[in-house]
Amino acid sequence: MPRPKKKTLDSSKKTGREQAPVAKIKGMKDILPDEYKYWHLVNRKASELAKLYNFKRIDLPTLESVALYERVLGKASDFVSQELFTCASSDGEKIALRPDGAIGLMRAGIEHNYFSLERIFKAFWQGTIFRYDKNQGGRLRQSNQFRLDIVGDFKPSADAQLILIGYNFFKELQVDVEVEINSVGNQECRNNYTKVINEYFKERGRKSKLCADCRKKILKNPWSVLDCQEASCEEVMADLPPLVDHLTDDCRKRFEAVLEYLDGMGVPYSLNTRLVSVNGFDYYNHTIFEYVPVSEGNKSQALGGGGNYSAVMESLGAKALSVCGFGIDVEKTISRIRSKNITVACEEEADIFMAQLSENAKQKCMSLFEELRRAGFRVREFFIQDSLKLQLEEAERVKAKYALILGQKELIDETILLRDMESGVQETIDIRKILHELDKRLNIS
Repeated sequence: MPRPKKKTLDSSKKTGREQAPVAKIKGMKDILPDEYKYWHLVNRKASELAKLYNFKRIDLPTLESVALYERVLGKASDFVSQELFTCASSDGEKIALRPDGAIGLMRAGIEHNYFSLERIFKAFWQGTIFRYDKNQGGRLRQSNQFRLDIVGDFKPSADAQLILIGYNFFKELQVDVEVEINSVGNQECRNNYTKVINEYFKERGRKSKLCADCRKKILKNPWSVLDCQEASCEEVMADLPPLVDHLTDDCRKRFEAVLEYLDGMGVPYSLNTRLVSVNGFDYYNHTIFEYVPVSEGNKSQALGGGGNYSAVMESLGAKALSVCGFGIDVEKTISRIRSKNITVACEEEADIFMAQLSENAKQKCMSLFEELRRAGFRVREFFIQDSLKLQLEEAERVKAKYALILGQKELIDETILLRDMESGVQETIDIRKILHELDKRLNIS
């Protein structure tokens, strides 16, 4: 009896068993190999500045207790109810994916008794954050952030230095930004200004001109209207007296000191009297600021920001210490770099590329590759490819200065071809002297 022919799958014909591919979750992002040169650039710059200014690296868990955010932000807050990714553990504890690094940093410092009046603690943090909201202003539901924070008994100069570091971060990445800055004072200032806002909206017809969302929020939190970007609300708020005119003498002097430092350091800034929250958080006191990109005279969504947030420490029951810091959105920064067509060096650039022409030569090349790597040379390879043409194309892609080519003849003669990738000139070198020859040409020692 003849055997039945095997069935083959014709990809051009759909079968009932075929399924559509599973796509990534909304608001998440795949970072592909070609994009990583931008990530390396941004993360390296952040690390360099953190090290230069003596900030110490700290890492935080991705999951925190929901109770932590309820304590700081309030159980009934819109942020807790609408922005947190939450779930319950097997023992019933409510947990959340971290939406930011600041609150977790305060929790960690307090839990490990790391903060004290006797010293200043400067923290550097990089990590992923999660927000359960619509994609707005380039921010995804999963995004990356880096933070610099200072905890302790410090002067207004610390605020100014933080602002300067963030400004230098963008400047050195060739991203033009301006600092938008304000002061929200202390609790006394805020109480006084709440009365000013309430009095302002007693005038007939003003509340009715607000957007629907602000009309709901203003009864519970009058300050919420200051954040609104709707044109109707901005028009209504145009005549509201600015907060800086209602600061106490001490708060006003503190803010003026910060501005004087910025003037002295040449940091461009503008006073934004409507700025009272950053990245969805309104727990700030005294200085608050954002880094806003400037392009052809137009300003767009902030790339990051921060300020003083000592109130977070107080809400967690810790001793009275000043806290200031900022967070910068890595994805937004990368997007800005790419939009300006800024040239970014390839991280894979090499001094030497190893190429081979036979299996025996490949074995020798693999050993020589390890020897060169241990000697400190930036060496690359493509040993899974046998075609010399394709290997040399890879050498060009990684911008290798020299290619070492080993074939069967060179293997027998104990030599190796040294090819200058720019000129194309090749020389035959004694393989036993190749490290010395490369060292001489590249000055590795």
